[in-house]
This record gives sequence, structure tokens and C-alpha cells, in this order.
Amino acid sequence: MWTIEAWNTIKCCFVENNRGSRVITTTRIEDTAKSCCSSFHGYVYRMEPLSDVDSRILFYRRIFHSEDACPEHLKCVSNEILKKCGGLPLAILTIGSILASHQEVGSTEIWEKIMHSLRFQLERSPAFEWLRHVFNLGYNDLSLELKTCMLYLGIFPEDHKIVKDDLLRRWIAEGFVTEKHGAIQEEIAESYFNELINRNLIQIAEFDDCGEVFSCRLHDILLDYIILKCTEENFITIIDGQHSTKGPLDVRRLSLRVYGNSESNDVVENMALTQARSFNFCGSTQWLPSLTKFRLLRVLNLDISLDIYYSMDSRRSYDMSCILSLFQLRYLRTNGTKNNEKLLTQLRKLEQLKTLEVVREYGNFVLEVQMLPSTLWHLILPDAVKLTSGISHLRNLRTLSEFEIKLHDVGRMKELGKLTNLRELKLFQRVYGVGDTSEVLLSSLCKLVNLRSIVVRRGRLKEDVLARWSPPPRHLRRLHVLECLFSTIPADWLTHLHNLSSLEILVRSLPSDGIVLLARLTLLVHLKLHVQDHVPQEGFVVFHHTAFPNLRELWFRWEAPCLAFEAGTMPRLQSLGIDCYAQGARDADGVLDGIQHLGSLVEFQVHVYERRGYISRMLLCGDLKRPRVEEQRRWDRTSLKAALKEAIRKHPGSLRVVIIDM
Repeated sequence: MWTIEAWNTIKCCFVENNRGSRVITTTRIEDTAKSCCSSFHGYVYRMEPLSDVDSRILFYRRIFHSEDACPEHLKCVSNEILKKCGGLPLAILTIGSILASHQEVGSTEIWEKIMHSLRFQLERSPAFEWLRHVFNLGYNDLSLELKTCMLYLGIFPEDHKIVKDDLLRRWIAEGFVTEKHGAIQEEIAESYFNELINRNLIQIAEFDDCGEVFSCRLHDILLDYIILKCTEENFITIIDGQHSTKGPLDVRRLSLRVYGNSESNDVVENMALTQARSFNFCGSTQWLPSLTKFRLLRVLNLDISLDIYYSMDSRRSYDMSCILSLFQLRYLRTNGTKNNEKLLTQLRKLEQLKTLEVVREYGNFVLEVQMLPSTLWHLILPDAVKLTSGISHLRNLRTLSEFEIKLHDVGRMKELGKLTNLRELKLFQRVYGVGDTSEVLLSSLCKLVNLRSIVVRRGRLKEDVLARWSPPPRHLRRLHVLECLFSTIPADWLTHLHNLSSLEILVRSLPSDGIVLLARLTLLVHLKLHVQDHVPQEGFVVFHHTAFPNLRELWFRWEAPCLAFEAGTMPRLQSLGIDCYAQGARDADGVLDGIQHLGSLVEFQVHVYERRGYISRMLLCGDLKRPRVEEQRRWDRTSLKAALKEAIRKHPGSLRVVIIDM
């Protein structure tokens, strides 16, 4: 079934007479599956890939007619072939049929030859005809925009985790996405991404802390199919030393992955690169072709091998100033800025640049903000790069990471408030302290009405300063502020953040209704709560039966692991983590009471801290005044861990338990 419309036509033939009849439909489109179920109270069964064990059984039975008959010398190469198949039964049977039909079925050389020629087999072998047909059905059903976006995935190497945000920025830079129906480009690009997931053409690899897709990957066989289509349409040219595609010399997009292979370099030298729109490079700079050849380049990703950072030979450093001649460049991601700081001071010449990302920087250097193009949407830098004043020059910024909070640089904090288009902001301090910038920072944050994510790491802001953020940032989905101490749960402010999905917060004391107040944030997926001092007088923290219906990950830090879980609480919680002190646990009675009620829990982690002798706790009093020392009786690690293990035994599931002494 390919469309909802088709199902709406077919279902008219079925009489709804409550006789218990059942109809099975198959589709690769999730929305279509849900539509088939909506009228008849049906159930969507998602076909998962075969497990490693079942894959081997199917594979060996097809070749040897027995699951136990595989010779020992073929098991290693068979595992590699099955990894390539990724649990796809049709692929396993197809490759198994090719091997079974071969006269020298027991030859390791034959197996390895077939494994390394799967892309060729997919293109030419009659045995793969049905698999090609299945892939063609899915591909031909895509719109022109989705076909283009899907083919672009061929630029990434096998088994690569493709970060969603990075992919969307590349699509936009390439010109695949245009604004329509009042939606901005990022929203349209994300809808394309979600549609590819909906059609099961890309696989989710990781979720982020907000419960959204963080990265994806391609099935290896599907990647081979995409690369074949890219070659047919001259969409991407791939050179990786092993599986280079052979298309026209007039290159539109180039993916070059070279490590000490001069033959690949010779191939590139003979290519016409003047029309290339995208260049993805991974390897040593000695194999990096001259970037002046890429006159119309829009997307440039340079993943430079680490050898240049450990070499004393200055010739190994690559002069990247030629990037300044790429006037169509919209996306630049590189880790090759060693000895090329001058490049970053002249990027203002690139008037089309939307994304600048510098990764894995080794060594500090200063970046003149005024020398960056005002067109930038996304500025992503490691904290080794020190930004000068003048950030207000970049009024179009939507992503800023990382931006330093300087203790006494009030002007710098004021400038931040002029970036009213910001959606994602990551802040940090090099020097631990409060200084006189907290109030100015608050004033600037109040002006950033479009913020979706704010992360503050390292340093310390003035106590309760963020509780006065007005109006509250109603669009905020991520708030990570463990470096900003709150005296208690800022309920009046926090509960206005109705869209909040991920929260990390530090409070001095947790009131008796603290968890109830936090539980008003019903969309929370991730919560990290650190309690510095006091908890309710009862000595334990209770999660009531309706708390956190969507929470999947909880980290709780307090001196004692005395948590109580009522039946019905956190029905989706999968990961529970606790940081605690052995001395703080007064007895074992309140340790993880009711953990058996967390029915979805699969992972439990504990970090146990113990200070020798008496515990000495640093309690911040106002603006970093002297610490107060409290003495508590010692309760050793062994007793605490025994109590934790005893509580865990009450859980009916098979938990993955990690207890670490810190």
C-alpha cells in the first residue's frame, strides 16, 4: 500500500459487521499504516531487522541447508557479509543464493570476492533483480525534492552516523529547500527528513535529550543502491580508494576519502571541478586538491587527518586562504585551521556564507567577529577559539556555540541581546566566578524571544538570576543551567515553559512539593536535578503516581539515594541515574523504594562518592563566600551498594546496572 487515498478506496469494499474478520496490509510508509488501522481498531506491527542469530540461521540454511554446517574458516567473512545485509531477509537470501550456486562454495577467496563486489552485483547480477525492483519501487514513489535529498546521503561513508542538523544545513546550502506556504527553510528541510524516516528509507541512530532524532544512518545495501543511482545521474562522484564510482569527468559533487593513495589523487587531477557544488574531504592534506578549482562550490566539509597536528614539518600545513575565492560558498565545516587563523579573519569576503563550523581545534587563537560575514546563520566554534567583541554585527545568527561569558565585560553581554533571531545558544566561562555580568546577561536573554535551546557550562552565575527572566522564553525546549544556582524550584517562572523537553537544573534546597512543581512540565523527556543542600524533612524524595508521563531519562544528585516511586509514576522512564555520597545515606530503608513500579526501566546507573573521615561539603553562600563545613556520620560504600542491589532485585525486568565508585 503506497498511499492513504488507495486505502480509502479499498476499504469501501469491506463490510463492518463485527464478524471478527481481519485484513493484513503491508506498507513501508508509517502514515499509511496508521490510516489502515484507524477505521478498524487495528494494530501497526513494525517489522524489525533479523537478529544476528536469525540472520546466520537463514544465511547458512540457504547455502549449506543447515544452520550448523558452516566451515570454521568461513565464519569470519560470513559475519562481514551479514553485517552488510543488516538483517534484511531479502538481501541475505539473495547473497546466499549467489554463494550456494557457486561451484567452489567453500572457498574463502570466492566469499571475499563476492563481499567486496556487492555494489557491482547489485547493478548487474540477475540474482539481485528483485532487490533492485524493491528499491526502485520506493525510490520512484518519492517526490523530486525527496529524491534529491535522498541521493545526497550517498556523500557519507558506510556506517557513518549522519547528524540531522548538519544534514539539514547542507540541504539548504545546496539549494534543495525553498521557502513555501509561509514555512521557513529549516522547517521544510526537517519535514523532508521526517518523510524519509516515515518511509523507512533512513534509520534512526540516536535520539537527543529532547526526544528528537539526533542522527540517522543508511542500511549498507540501500547505500549501495543510492551510490548506483548517483552514478547513473552524475549526482555524486565518490573516491575512497576501494569503491570509486566511475561517472563523467564533469563532477557535480565530490566525496574524496584518501589515506596515502596517490592513484586517487591522479584521478581527481583529471576531473573537471569547476561546476562542483559540494566537496566532502577526509584524509591528509597532501591529497587535498587545490580548492581554486571549485569555483561554484556551495558546501565544503574538510575532515583533515590528525597527522598535521603532530608533525613539525610546516609543509604538512595546508594554505586554506584559497577558500576566500569561493564566492558561492554557503556552508564551511573544517578542523584544518592550524596555521590558518588568517583565513578566519577574512571570511567576510564570503557574502553567501550561512554556516561556519570549526571542530577539534588544537591551540587557542582569537577570532575577530567583525571579520565574519553578516550573513551567518550558524556559528559553531570550540571554546579554544576566543571571539572578540562585536557579536552584534551578526544579526542573522540562529545558532551560536560556544560564546564566552567574561566576568567584567559588560559590553559583550549587552551585544548578545541584539541577536534576536537566535534559536540555539551555548555559553561558558573560562574563569570560575560571578563577576558583574550576570544582571546584564539576564537583560540580554530577555530580548532573545526566539530561543529554543540554551546551555550554560562551566563557571557560575549569580544565584536566582535566571528566575527573573521575563517574559519567560515560551518557545524554549532545552534549558541546561547547572551552573546557575537556584535557591529553590523557580515554579512561577519554570511552569511557563510549556514546551520544555530537556531540563538540567541546580537548586540549593528542594521543597516538599518540589517534584510536584517540576511535574507540571508534562513534556519533559530528560531531567537532571542536582540538590546542593536540603531536601524535604521526611528525608526522601517522592515521585507521585501522575508525575512525568513522558520522561525517559532522569539523573538525580543529592547526598543520599533516598527516592520513592509510586505506582504509575514515569511510565516511560528508561534510564535512571543517581549521584550520591556514601556518608549521606543515613540508612537503607529509603533507598529506591518502589523501583519495581518503573516498568519501562532498562538502565540504572549510580555514581557513589565517598570522602574519607567526615564529609566536608562546599555550600555556596551568596556570591562565593567561605564554605560551611558540616559533619555527618560515615556510612561506607559497601553498605550503600548492598542496599542499592537489594532494592534493584525488586524490579521485575532485566536491568542493565552500573555502579561506579567515584
